[in-house]
Amino acid sequence: MKTRILLAIVVLALAAGVVYRTQFGQEEGKSGGGSALEVKTVAVELRDFPRVVELPGTLEAAQQVDILAQVSGTLAKQHVQEGDAVKAGQALFTLDARPAQARIAQSQATLAGARAETAEAEKKLERLKPLMDSGYISRQEYDDALVAYESARARAGTAGAELEAARLDVQYALIRAPISGRVGRITIRPGVLVQAGGPALTTILAQATLDVRAWLSEADWAAVNAARAAGRVMAEIYPDSLAHADRSTPLGQGELVFVDTRIDAATGAVPIKVRVNGQPSGLLSGQGVRLRLMLGAEAASKVLPEAALQHGQTGTYVYVVRDGIADVQPVTVKHSLDGQLAVEGELQAGERVLVEVPKRLRAGGKVRIEGEAPAGQKAPGKTAQP
Repeated sequence: MKTRILLAIVVLALAAGVVYRTQFGQEEGKSGGGSALEVKTVAVELRDFPRVVELPGTLEAAQQVDILAQVSGTLAKQHVQEGDAVKAGQALFTLDARPAQARIAQSQATLAGARAETAEAEKKLERLKPLMDSGYISRQEYDDALVAYESARARAGTAGAELEAARLDVQYALIRAPISGRVGRITIRPGVLVQAGGPALTTILAQATLDVRAWLSEADWAAVNAARAAGRVMAEIYPDSLAHADRSTPLGQGELVFVDTRIDAATGAVPIKVRVNGQPSGLLSGQGVRLRLMLGAEAASKVLPEAALQHGQTGTYVYVVRDGIADVQPVTVKHSLDGQLAVEGELQAGERVLVEVPKRLRAGGKVRIEGEAPAGQKAPGKTAQP
């Protein structure tokens, strides 16, 4: 019985060894034992590479006005609705102007009395002047009459100023649009008491142009400033929403029109502004976008795809196919854009770098570029010429 069990174990071990040798031999026939691994590669390009700075931004109307009341009063009438398009000078709201109109009447009466007093004081002064010169009255009497005249003139001036202020309040009771645009959210309704200089009643957004407000890091400021010194800095605006169907196509273009001269204390960055060209569809004030500043191009850059870049403990590198061997070549990334990298390193234009690294590949291992025939074999689909 024991002999049979031992015999069965020996047979199973032999069978497992045969299977292992068969499979191992097949693998060796493909890639082991000194044979080359088939790899996917791309050629290193030598071309101009765009220098860009990407940062988030927010769209806002290039011209936006908060509508504030200049006088206090109850809102009597609302002439527009939210979202209405308005022209400059168009009536928006009317406040109750009756208190100001009452002050006009009161100021007019006060002014009339003050003018009458001034006229009477002036006549008295004219009568006393010859008497004082002749010595019939004292200098003090004449001076008292002069003071009365000046006081009456002052009261008339005060009454006139109060009348003008009341008239202005009546004008301010009719609130008009200072610019053409579209009415935003209206925060009040008729019957509400409005305070002068209080919260905005609404906002008018000019529809002609849009700006992108963004904040530039201190590290990128020098490059952007140098590009501005060399000429105009153009920009591309991309959607920032993940729900957007196509985030790689710009929604619009613009030009950098403002770079602040100091760092904002709240954000630790430099505020900038880009003026959007034209009126592209799909852009709304308050919308978040991605901003790409175009700072020119770096000539004769070594360009390869991001997929070729490998990361190690000593830095970044790529595998380069040289004489059928996968050499490790350290590189430094200078710029990146849309899945492409501009790198520095001992690479030559046209050299093939791996974009898919097999797990069994080791530095210095033999490789064969995908599509090329192994050494000593004819390429598929080709016949030898006599």
